[in-house]
This record gives sequence, structure tokens and C-alpha cells, in this order.
Amino acid sequence: MLSIVTGYKTRSALAACLIVSLGLLIACSALRGLLGQDAIRRPQVEFVGARLTGLSFDRATIVFEVNIQNPNSLGVKLAGFGYDLIINDHSFLHGREEKEVEIEARGENVIDIPVTISYQHLYQVLQTLRHQNSAAYRLNCDFSLVLPVLGVVQIPVSKTGDFPLPKLPTVSLEKLQMKRLSLSGADLVFGVRVDNPNAFAMTLEGMQYQLMVDGQPWASGETGQRISLPQKRDDLLEIPITLDFIRMGQAVYQSLSEGRRLDYQFRGDLDLTASLPLLGRTHVPFDHFGQVAVLK
Repeated sequence: MLSIVTGYKTRSALAACLIVSLGLLIACSALRGLLGQDAIRRPQVEFVGARLTGLSFDRATIVFEVNIQNPNSLGVKLAGFGYDLIINDHSFLHGREEKEVEIEARGENVIDIPVTISYQHLYQVLQTLRHQNSAAYRLNCDFSLVLPVLGVVQIPVSKTGDFPLPKLPTVSLEKLQMKRLSLSGADLVFGVRVDNPNAFAMTLEGMQYQLMVDGQPWASGETGQRISLPQKRDDLLEIPITLDFIRMGQAVYQSLSEGRRLDYQFRGDLDLTASLPLLGRTHVPFDHFGQVAVLK
């Protein structure tokens, strides 16, 4: 009796296996019919572009364009991708993006991958870049695609290029020269050095400023003088001022007549335009302090 039951179970299992196998053969036959007898092929994935879409003295944004071509007679799906942004041979940003995109049969899709690079973070990781005009990058990606029959496949691609590293212009009080001194007041000229450390030209459209000397406000205002700042060059901007000792006090007269070095703070805002189109017109605040001698 035990052998009869065992034989029955064996025959049932064989029958079930035959049914499953037959179903698989029918499914594969149908799939081959849909594919036109073609073997399933890996999609083609390639970078087709990289464009700088945002640029400031703080950050740069690069948008990478990736084209995915599906050569099969059935649709495939992008499940996501991993990325590793390498700058000057150092891994800077890496991670994984879960992004689902359907690519129809014998179709293609272009997807955008925006990457924003903070200069502050970049200089913390790679301090040597502070003295460079640009940085080289390599973006390595591996795309996960879901294919019929084959399941998930990984397709690696990479893109190389470079991006600019704009530097903030610097402002310093170059000189303080006296033109006239009397008991009631003085006429002076202070010279402001504006330095463009970049590999591209800039134009100073104007400047708002405030000059404090020995804790007292000496001058404030706005200049409309337009000054060209070629790449890696600086220029001197001279601004005349008049001091009223009756209003400011005789301590100012004494400081000037003694000829000693004076403590100063020079702050304000530069109105600049850059030859780089994306950088365009920008305002750069400055705050400089130190000591200056009065030239006679």
C-alpha cells in the first residue's frame, strides 16, 4: 500500500513538472515571437553632453545628459544609477539615485543628471584647488536596467571634463595721501586697490564704501567710475575726501599732523560684471582693516 501511494505521488510530481516546462516553452516561444527571433541585447548608454547651467563665486552646477537606447522589441526600464564624481583624482561626491524611466521598444530616452559643487566644500577637501583656475572631473556612473528574461543588468559609463573656479576679487586700502591741512579741515585722497585674481576679465561698474579711521567715520558714498580689470590684473581707484575738524574734533587734526599710522576699517560692496556669461553681473561685499600711513 505504501509503494502504491509513493508511485502515485511520483507520477503527480512528474506531471506537474511537465506542465511547468510546457508553460515555460510556450512563454519562451511567445517571447521569441515578440522579439522577432532576435536575442535580447543590452541597451546602449552614453553621455551625450555636459553643460554648465549655474556659476557663482560660491558654487557651480553641471547638468550631464545621458542617452539610453533600447535595441530590443520589448520595452526596458531604468531602475536607478550609482555615481562617483572624481575631481583632481579624488572622489568628491558619490551615492545612488533611485530613478525609474521606461524606455519603449526600439526607443531612446535622454535623462539629465544635475550636479552642484560647493566651492567651500571643495576647497576643504582639496585645498590645492584654491590656487587653480579650473578643476578636472570624471563622473563614473553605473546604470541599472531591467531587461526581459535577463533581469537587472549594470551598464557602466563615464564622462570627463573641467569646470571654472572663480575667485573673489580683493579690495585693500593702498594709500591715504593728504593734499591740504588746516586748523579747520583737510583734503585727502585715499587709494583703493582692486585685484582680479581670475583667468577671465572683469569690469568694476561701481562701489559703495564706508571708511572708518581710528573708530570715526571719515568717508562714505558711492562711485560710478567704470574700471576694466583684465585677467590676473589689478587697478588703483583714487577717491577724494574732505574732513571737517569743527564737526569731527581736533583729535583728527592732531592725528594727521603727527603723521602716525592710523587704524582703519574699509568696507562696502563691489558691483562687478564678468566676461563669463553665466557669472554675469554680481555684487561682492568686502571688509578690510589694518593700518595706513598718511602721505604728505
